[in-house]
Amino acid sequence: MTIPTAPQTPSAPTESVRVRRLRRDIIKMVPRFPNNSATLRELEQLSLTSLLVVYLNWARRIIPPRQRNVAIEPSLTADRRWKKLRPDVQRFLEKVRAGEDLMPHLSLRVQYNGYTPPSMAVAKDDLWEDKDFLLNVMGYHHFHLGPQSQHNHTDRTDDLLFAQVTRDRLHAIALFDHSVFDKGTQMSAERERMWKLYRYRTSLGRAPGIYMAAGPVATSGHSLDDVVMAQDYVRIIRVNDPKLDELQARSAVFPDLPHQVVKAQKLSWALNGQDLGLVDRVTQTFFILRKGPV
Repeated sequence: MTIPTAPQTPSAPTESVRVRRLRRDIIKMVPRFPNNSATLRELEQLSLTSLLVVYLNWARRIIPPRQRNVAIEPSLTADRRWKKLRPDVQRFLEKVRAGEDLMPHLSLRVQYNGYTPPSMAVAKDDLWEDKDFLLNVMGYHHFHLGPQSQHNHTDRTDDLLFAQVTRDRLHAIALFDHSVFDKGTQMSAERERMWKLYRYRTSLGRAPGIYMAAGPVATSGHSLDDVVMAQDYVRIIRVNDPKLDELQARSAVFPDLPHQVVKAQKLSWALNGQDLGLVDRVTQTFFILRKGPV
């Protein structure tokens, strides 16, 4: 299912210094491919909503380190590869429970392909150049299970663990090899199995969407969840940003803090993973105004 991409924000209000700083911070964080001045200019010209869609599309591919419970589903243990790969899977799941950094287990593309200009993607006939199809459509991350190498990532293995990840839980779903990513007209056996598993889990109410069930994507390939989340974040910024210049209104944003603390704050908008909030630059404290899904 596809829907139109969210339009550029028409006649956006003049942005404050705080919002302009947030723009610059987002553009610095998102890896650009190709990393050149033309790509930079395209990002700078996006509306705040569209820029946040780009950022959230990239950030959803990263798993913030935090302790999570683990659920192992029958579709994983029933796999013929489970007996052989069980030690590798269990070693990875211990890292999940301990809240360790999972970045070394993710695709290397996450580090480089945060944003690719649509014009280049069309030229290469691949709108998914800077997106993870199975993550955007199904909500599933995939992890490499090899031992960690000296290059700060695990050795690339053909067999991958697919999982659904939330803030407090990781559902270990199944094992697949790399043919699950094949995009040819003839669907590979692994890709067909993935779709069957996705439809089955969705029928059980296990679709991972936050604002709506996963599945719908914009014509650009972005998850509709990211589009709606970006619109929500822009609304929060527009409503609260003017309040930060006046002490009484600012105190309403931070009702639990002492007056003298609120008065001393030097605030900037910030994103931590998919969480939106304000950073007090005096104390380097991050106040979350909206939590992301992961």
